[in-house]
Amino acid sequence: MFASRRISTPIVGKREMALSRMRTAAGIISRCGATSVEITQVGGGYGAGTFHLYAYFQSMEHSMEVSDNLRNDIAWAKLAEERELTPSAHVTGPELARILAGEPNPNDTAAMVREYVMPRENLHKAADMVPGIQDMLKGHNVNITMWVPVIAEDMKRILVVYSAPDLKTLGKGTDQVGMTEKFQKMLVEASKLGTLDRSFGMVQVN
Repeated sequence: MFASRRISTPIVGKREMALSRMRTAAGIISRCGATSVEITQVGGGYGAGTFHLYAYFQSMEHSMEVSDNLRNDIAWAKLAEERELTPSAHVTGPELARILAGEPNPNDTAAMVREYVMPRENLHKAADMVPGIQDMLKGHNVNITMWVPVIAEDMKRILVVYSAPDLKTLGKGTDQVGMTEKFQKMLVEASKLGTLDRSFGMVQVN
């Protein structure tokens, strides 16, 4: 599985316009063939206040096919023109990542993302840790996935995503699992593979 991400930082006073345009963009990307799309808002941590637009694809080929469809889409071109004439946000991306471990749960709406700066030779060791973390999270309704960049400004990062059906469940899972001695030991081992550099929490926006 592959996923693209676009980040929108609204101009002060233009939040609703920025979100409306992101919703329009999500609809066009979906119509152009993405497997699924979602919009999130970062509530705290790195990039607090920004909106993220994620699109999911079955393969690299599929992502490129959708990208090609967008380039030739009249509505997409019109949206780009509107953004240039009346800016409402600073938009970056898309960047593209592939899943390294785990499987996303489409029913999850809240997530905590932890970004590590990690040498490429340590990726498989990091991925090998995921099944053990999944075992610790069993029964707490919290999921974990690990992603690596394919097309990105910074290729030295991996993203570890803890997700849950809602923020309360995510917080409860953090209390009950994240603070245990076993989990903390796992974090120490993870720190030997890479440096935890950024973290943020986000929730889906309808």
